[in-house]
Amino acid sequence: MHPAVFYPLAAIVAATVIAISIRPQSWPHAPAAVAGQQIGGALVLAQSSFDAPAGDADQNLYVTRNFLGQAQTLRIAALPSTPAPGANDRGVQILLSSAAATALANQPATISVNYNPLPINAATGLAVSLQGAGPAVWVTQAAPPQQGMLRFEVPAQAGVSAVGLRAISNNGDQHEAYGLEITRISITPHP
Repeated sequence: MHPAVFYPLAAIVAATVIAISIRPQSWPHAPAAVAGQQIGGALVLAQSSFDAPAGDADQNLYVTRNFLGQAQTLRIAALPSTPAPGANDRGVQILLSSAAATALANQPATISVNYNPLPINAATGLAVSLQGAGPAVWVTQAAPPQQGMLRFEVPAQAGVSAVGLRAISNNGDQHEAYGLEITRISITPHP
């Protein structure tokens, strides 16, 4: 191959390999509202719904993605010595589109969260809240250290705008972050 063709071609291949290796499709995204899917009477949040959550200063947040950058799961981990969430805490938020939020406003709901414990430093619990115009009301449950589903009964909230999530750790060693991998969230309002 002639050098006038080989070197530009080699430079293009090298630039492509470098661009792919830094995986720009996996970089964090600005928080954005999601619509989820309506399945039966429930709003289901999974995969693409985890694409751009709003972070929390008291938790680590990581969205697992496939090679194309599509969100797969949501990992949250409470930082060391993080207290239980209060009415003013927002946690990691999955922001809801206006259509999804309107369907949940002013109604108590059941929130079912499917999760996997992290292989190292698994959280001992999870707190969830529907968030909107009023103070956040957190409902907490213990998370056994195996794959499972937690079901939360949350009170009605006016002006719903997000679902809040907070990993809970009751482990004595508070030098590490403890968390969960969330694979699916289902929200069923109760009129």
